Amino acid sequence: MKKLWPLPLALLGLILSACTGSQEPPLPALVAMGGEGEVRFFRARDLQGGTPNPVGTWTTPSLQDLAHSQTFGQLYLLFPDRLEAYPTSGFTETSVPNDPSVVQALPVDCTGGYLRLGQNKLLVHCPGTQKAFLFGLPDPGTPEEADLTGLDPASRLALLPQEGLDLLAYLAPGALGFRPAEAPGATPRLEKPLNPPLQTPWDLRADGQGRLLGLGTTSTEVRLYTLQGEGVSSRKVLGDFPGEAHLALDPVVGLGVYGQGFQVLEPRDSGPQEVYTRFTAGLVGQDGYLYLAAGTLLSVYDLVPSPPQRVATSSLGFAPKALAFLPVQ
Repeated sequence: MKKLWPLPLALLGLILSACTGSQEPPLPALVAMGGEGEVRFFRARDLQGGTPNPVGTWTTPSLQDLAHSQTFGQLYLLFPDRLEAYPTSGFTETSVPNDPSVVQALPVDCTGGYLRLGQNKLLVHCPGTQKAFLFGLPDPGTPEEADLTGLDPASRLALLPQEGLDLLAYLAPGALGFRPAEAPGATPRLEKPLNPPLQTPWDLRADGQGRLLGLGTTSTEVRLYTLQGEGVSSRKVLGDFPGEAHLALDPVVGLGVYGQGFQVLEPRDSGPQEVYTRFTAGLVGQDGYLYLAAGTLLSVYDLVPSPPQRVATSSLGFAPKALAFLPVQ
């Protein structure tokens, strides 16, 4: 398929209906799921069919987060004391070699930490110690500490690719912005106030099209803030259910939010769905499906219809807290 991301997401909905979602044949891919001290790998087509048989299981005590870079063909695993990188070029629908190319120690305890990929960097944010580190891609070397001077300790961080740089983006209770990671006073930088402000920032992502998407809760609702160019817009999402919420995003396929229920926002707004279910992990796959975990249950939704159509719900036997989509040969 040709690259589609220069097109508006609304137009992509028409294009993707012909090549994703309930496509035949399905895109060969694995879904990696991390939680409870394990990473389990499932064929995406098995999950869509409601038959989740793991291709492989890695024992990963104290795993905090995982992230996959298709550009560099690497799966990154975050632990409290280290970062590990695994090449995925040898992964297939039947084999997941457990052979790390890099094991890099972290200078602080990163319990509760998370990963965010940029264009040429990987961000490790350790909120418990109020530290963040940048690693070069594809093979993480010695970490460079990001300068968090002046940022609220509750801030969520991400990387925003711009003009060949990976800028440090932040969602604070009262502001959304970005700046150079190691020189907060340098340019390019931008900060915009949030109205209304957030009680708790939950998630921040760059969408690959120049937008920053920040998600958080006020006292009464979940709000999505979008920084694009010089302007910030905001909207209420997930109905009247304030609480922890996260973003599920693929730059081509679409955008969703999940927490108490879920809501697909792009390419078409589904409105709040499944509002009596609390989802704790999710992703939008390049195959046009939305994968959402609620405890030990995983539900798969076809994104071609609007609202999305649930095609399967399966019991996984464990409760993942992080998902990643891995196209394979």
